[in-house]
Amino acid sequence: MNRKRIVVFTFSLITLVVPAFAAPSATQIRVPVTFTLTPARCPELQVTVNGSGERFLVINHRIDENGVDHINMNDLINGTATDSDGAEYVFGYHNHAGVDVPPGGFPMEMFLTDHFNLNGRGRANQVHVGFVARLTITGPFDFPIIQTVNLRGNPMACDAF
Repeated sequence: MNRKRIVVFTFSLITLVVPAFAAPSATQIRVPVTFTLTPARCPELQVTVNGSGERFLVINHRIDENGVDHINMNDLINGTATDSDGAEYVFGYHNHAGVDVPPGGFPMEMFLTDHFNLNGRGRANQVHVGFVARLTITGPFDFPIIQTVNLRGNPMACDAF
């Protein structure tokens, strides 16, 4: 797995959602997104694919009686894409991340599931990639310990998000 991508994602998630208050919260964010996948980035492709859709991100967190902050993020993106030959596609992306942050901050345990599917009638049909991973973060400057549970395709190169 691409450790840089996971580290950036992990710390972005933590800094985004670890608030300074103890009340349970839910945040919903909707934003338009675009992507471009090229054969240079994703060797499985024979054409360049440009897509757009809407991201719906839901972040929930609560602090339990022991002071552990339980954070869950669900990121869903659906949309359409067109390749450089003019073929049309639909795509779906989903990422679920759960992290438990103890009162002292570390060690943090994170569980990630991620998948991207691109379906259509062109030469980029059937790009289906994803992974399931567990991360343990032992300190603020320590590299996470990554355990890959499942890997499908080449998600670090062919996942649009």
